[in-house]
Amino acid sequence: MARQRVQKQSKPQEDKLELAKAIASQGQRVARTYESIENTVIRIIRWFSTAFDKVLFNRFSKSVALVLAILMYVFINYNLGELFFESQITAGGKINNIPVTVIANDEVYEISGLPTQVNALLVGEYADIQLVTNQKAYSVVADLTGLVEGTHEVNLSAKDFSSRVDVVLQPSTAVVTIKKKISQQFNVGYDFVNTDKMNQEFELGIPTFETTEVIIRASQSTIEKIGNVKALIDVTGVDASFSQDAILVAYDQQGNRMDVDIIPSSIYATVVVTNPNKSVSVVIIPQGEIPNGKAIESIALDQQAVTLFASESILQTIDSIQIPINVTTLTSDTVQVAEINLPSGVRKSSVTRVSMNIKLGDAVTRTIENLPIDYRNNVNGYQFTLVNPLEAYANVDLFGTQSNVDSITADDISIYIDMKDVGLGEQTVTLYITGTNNLVRYTIQKQTIDIIVTK
Repeated sequence: MARQRVQKQSKPQEDKLELAKAIASQGQRVARTYESIENTVIRIIRWFSTAFDKVLFNRFSKSVALVLAILMYVFINYNLGELFFESQITAGGKINNIPVTVIANDEVYEISGLPTQVNALLVGEYADIQLVTNQKAYSVVADLTGLVEGTHEVNLSAKDFSSRVDVVLQPSTAVVTIKKKISQQFNVGYDFVNTDKMNQEFELGIPTFETTEVIIRASQSTIEKIGNVKALIDVTGVDASFSQDAILVAYDQQGNRMDVDIIPSSIYATVVVTNPNKSVSVVIIPQGEIPNGKAIESIALDQQAVTLFASESILQTIDSIQIPINVTTLTSDTVQVAEINLPSGVRKSSVTRVSMNIKLGDAVTRTIENLPIDYRNNVNGYQFTLVNPLEAYANVDLFGTQSNVDSITADDISIYIDMKDVGLGEQTVTLYITGTNNLVRYTIQKQTIDIIVTK
């Protein structure tokens, strides 16, 4: 019985020992497995390290790495990716000078401060931006609906752009001033436009209009700046009397166009076109002295007269066209061409230049004595007397070729005092001389005389 109790007590102890041994054995197997894994990882790391060192310190590998680095730099900095992936890459674009459309009651209100054009920055795929740019279906709108008189900051809206493109307007807002319009009457003036595109032989008469007054609608401050209102009459190609609807334009005091409502916007104008002209002689005026004792014997012109086109009032004041020529360099017979300088107010002449055949001859002198002294331009109605009565006559020396000098008589010469700027009292005045033959030089032996001027 005692042995049986001892055997029963020792059996649990044996079981415990077996369990401990099993646990110890399992722990050893785990340790060996972990050690094996650790050694494997270390071998793999050593293999990669050795391989990396071989690649890193290989001369060919260095060259390949350099080439790859260069390609990556070019790819990034010169956007080569866009050449291959253009349709997938986000791009940017810009549209300049898009007109601004205004939604407002402009019949009642005057709007100022809005830009007439804006720019738009576009962000999206390249193909979408190109489509928007090419179709041009977009617009920019300033909606002022509901705004009253005063100053307002309004947003500008981008309309009808593709939803696939982001749009930023420059500027995107504007400060506008809204003023109520009033009406006022103005007289109508006129301007002829494109006068350089009509035949200058013709003269434009004063236009007549179906009405001489128009109504302008604008704010009070704008109306106060208006200087005048003009009908712009286009005379392109005009060569006869005509009628047309002329556009009306308002200008400020500085001559700048103003944006106002003009009622009506145009006016019917009738213009009479005439062709006043006059034929006048061409007169050559030699200037200077010909060297070597020579003088001009004759000048033969290819055009003895020209036709001038100007208003009647200007033509009445012109009897000849004078062409000065410098003769100080003449040494022998010659042919010259001279330009015709038109007098002020003359629009056109039938010719613009003349050719002259100049012949020289030996110069001689001659004196004509006791020529009477006259006066001209006595605009103030003065009277005058000579301080020395013996100075009522003067002698004149002539210089020219023999034939020209011999042709001159006393009736061909006029000596005079110009009274236009003469004052009252005793004074010394200059004597002037003219002759009928411009190829002769006239010299008064006494250049001045003393006179007493009275009312």
